[in-house]
Amino acid sequence: MDNKISFLAGYILTAATTITAAGVLNAIFLGLLGGFFGIIGKEAYFYLRDEVKAIAPKVKAWVASKIDWIKSKF
Repeated sequence: MDNKISFLAGYILTAATTITAAGVLNAIFLGLLGGFFGIIGKEAYFYLRDEVKAIAPKVKAWVASKIDWIKSKF
């Protein structure tokens, strides 16, 4: 168990000391940018989902009326 802890601690310390400030700022910027567009995408999905659900009954009724019209012709 001690070997695992020392290996993990060594890895973390090595990684932490080799990261530059520019790399940290780049990661923060990309994270914020990705989160922002993720929120916009989620909101767009919910908006479009609600629009489709509002239109769907009208489309189903229209399709049913056309099918009934075709059946009445034959």
